Amino acid sequence: MAMHLDDIVAAKKAAWSGPAAADAAARGRLLPARPGRFAAAIGGPEVSVIAEIKPKSPSKGPLLDLARAVPTARGYSAAGASAVSVLGDTPYFGGSPELVRSVAEDPWVDVPVLFKDFFVDTRQVTLAHDSGADAVLVIVRAVDDALLKDLVQSAHGLGLDALVETFTQDEVDRALDAGARVVGINNRDLQTFSVDLENSARLRRGIPRDVLTVSESGLSGRADIERIAAHGFDAALIGESLLNSPDPAAQVRSCTGVPILEVAS
Repeated sequence: MAMHLDDIVAAKKAAWSGPAAADAAARGRLLPARPGRFAAAIGGPEVSVIAEIKPKSPSKGPLLDLARAVPTARGYSAAGASAVSVLGDTPYFGGSPELVRSVAEDPWVDVPVLFKDFFVDTRQVTLAHDSGADAVLVIVRAVDDALLKDLVQSAHGLGLDALVETFTQDEVDRALDAGARVVGINNRDLQTFSVDLENSARLRRGIPRDVLTVSESGLSGRADIERIAAHGFDAALIGESLLNSPDPAAQVRSCTGVPILEVAS
């Protein structure tokens, strides 16, 4: 049975409740962080593709053999992806900080790396930094306002961008109040796992143009990219549709080159 967001967040909080969790970040990063690298990569005139490395999913099961993770990331980079998202969570998504590091330090992956996890403790931001990531994904629904602001500020303080994920207008407002410079709109309800692509269109109108926007979940081919481009999105985070494709790199290539339309906020 797939676990819902509340279950995953509770387990994550329990895992990070003691001082031993900080030991995971003991090894420093190979290269210094380059502030703003992720935001700069997805801030062009065309919809940027953030291609995901997700070994498994609570709702879909196995998606990618770990032995294929780095080669797949190389393929994404070569095919024109602007960034690569890598799951740092092990129990539910089969990723790990080591997996993030292996992608971030690979010389053939020359795009920014997003550390995707359920952030409930600022020590996780340090772990993401030390794993070589350029950005972290913070889910508004998983934290209160105080922790949300702490996570965003911790990321910025370490030279990382924060992609702040929302699902409702209230969450968009909370993200902006916390200082988010990159706001994601999830088309998938993390409680029910149902997908509604219109969620991006509804919520994009409430985000200032100077804030970068990312549409997440349920996106697959070029038609979906053109759809969000019409609403002024800067980027699309695409995961399962790539990993289910016989040629993920070709799928990435087919989604690139879509110009963003100017939409009044």
